[in-house]
Amino acid sequence: MTIYALLAKKTLVPLFAGFLMLQAGAATNTTTASTATASNLLAYSTHDLGLLCFGGVSNVRVTYGGDPHKLFDDKGAAAPEKTLADATRMPRGLYGTYDTFAGPIDMQWRSRDGTELSHVVDLNKEITGRTIPYAHPERVYAKKPFVRKPVIVVEFNDRTVTAYLVARLQVMPLDAAKSTLDEVNSRTLVYSRTL
Repeated sequence: MTIYALLAKKTLVPLFAGFLMLQAGAATNTTTASTATASNLLAYSTHDLGLLCFGGVSNVRVTYGGDPHKLFDDKGAAAPEKTLADATRMPRGLYGTYDTFAGPIDMQWRSRDGTELSHVVDLNKEITGRTIPYAHPERVYAKKPFVRKPVIVVEFNDRTVTAYLVARLQVMPLDAAKSTLDEVNSRTLVYSRTL
């Protein structure tokens, strides 16, 4: 073996092994970064607030994040009965933007029979984590996952108060030939109580 072959063997083999180790490390870091990014895509730090009233409730007063809101507070005003079409309805107007979560929601309302009710819900205790539940996060469009901000929808129906976490997501289409994104709704029940 010549001196050149010996030098090449002693320097090139460790250099080549080091190069392979760097490549493996880079592949591992890329995979970890991709996974972390995918899991954080559905995270949110702000949200809107929406209120829905049904079942004859009236004089609804809600305070959240220091902001008071009133619905059906005119004399004789009462909320309509809930229909099947209302099961997934979004409020016509939204109140926001709030930090996730801006303290407890303090609620007072009058039930159908005229009983004055009050209740407090702390969303920090009811909603664990700060991500939108979705079964296929790998399909979420990373550049802009949300169509709008997520919404906390608080629904009053006679003596029952219910809260939902609602979001509209942009996802990659299942059909690879489709040139536009799909939009899917996520609606998660986070709280319900009948007084």
